[in-house]
Amino acid sequence: MIGHLTQAPLARYSRVDTRSPDEARDQIGRIFCPHFLNPVHARPAKFHARHRSARQAGYSMNFVAYGATVDIDPGRLEHFFLLQVPIAGGAQVRCGTMVTEAQADRTASLLSPTLPTRMTWHEGCEKLIVLIDRQTVEAHYASLIDDDAGAIEFNAAVDLAGDLGPVLSAHLGLMLSAAESATPVPDAYRVSLREGLTTLLLTALDHSGRPHFADVPAMPAPAAIRRAIAFIDAHAEQPLTMAEVAAAAGTSLRALQEGFRRFRGTTLTQTIQDARLARFRAALLAPPAGATVAQLAFTAGLGHLGRAAEAYRARYGETPSYTLRRRGMPPA
Repeated sequence: MIGHLTQAPLARYSRVDTRSPDEARDQIGRIFCPHFLNPVHARPAKFHARHRSARQAGYSMNFVAYGATVDIDPGRLEHFFLLQVPIAGGAQVRCGTMVTEAQADRTASLLSPTLPTRMTWHEGCEKLIVLIDRQTVEAHYASLIDDDAGAIEFNAAVDLAGDLGPVLSAHLGLMLSAAESATPVPDAYRVSLREGLTTLLLTALDHSGRPHFADVPAMPAPAAIRRAIAFIDAHAEQPLTMAEVAAAAGTSLRALQEGFRRFRGTTLTQTIQDARLARFRAALLAPPAGATVAQLAFTAGLGHLGRAAEAYRARYGETPSYTLRRRGMPPA
């Protein structure tokens, strides 16, 4: 499933390419964290460490492979979560007291920063890895429950064969596409991608904070919804987080999300998207000289041109290029 995302993920972002275990241990340790890395077999002919890494907005996209079977012991990660999705082969992952048999198309693993981790990557294992800053995840969760979250510890196993698999695959595809884009992608879009993944992980997976979700959030007052909309309208093109919207509204993120669903028949994420589409249309109708569709979309905070064009057409009944041509400007 995940393997079809790309033939050679992040090929432009090579950071490590070596057949020396010592060199791999040192260089990859600088990207992630210091760790023990040992081939299981002495002088393994198939050892070939490759690490590609693209830093984004509060996260990074990574491709990692070792060729041979290796034992890896990073201890506690401390400062970040690691979502590890096998795209070939498999690995045994021990995180805290949990043992996960990760396998391409079947099971991924999510490592929590406060739990000690040890792994055995089997020969031929290749992984797409998303590193997410710990502070980002914990701040998002704290906003959801409107309280100090403290440390969040996930069940390490992530089922790719169930309903979550296709959703996660599609979202990782968007994140990978943004990282590999040959043209600049706005931070507003990268933050939206990070927010989407963080929300998915916190709401779809088992973790230590799940019991707090059993509490039904109080519905926000209409004034809170209006404050949220006003804040979104004023900052739509910026790298806007849902936690910032909730803070401006004066309510918890979960309560605000439920309020949008119940009282406006939409989601907070869609409201932000709609505000960016409105920015996009306004720019298309009054474009600066020489502007292209792509430039105007990115300025409005939209990062995936194909999806932006599809959403624009659904909302306004015409393509962005058509709108721009009506103003006598060249399409992208």
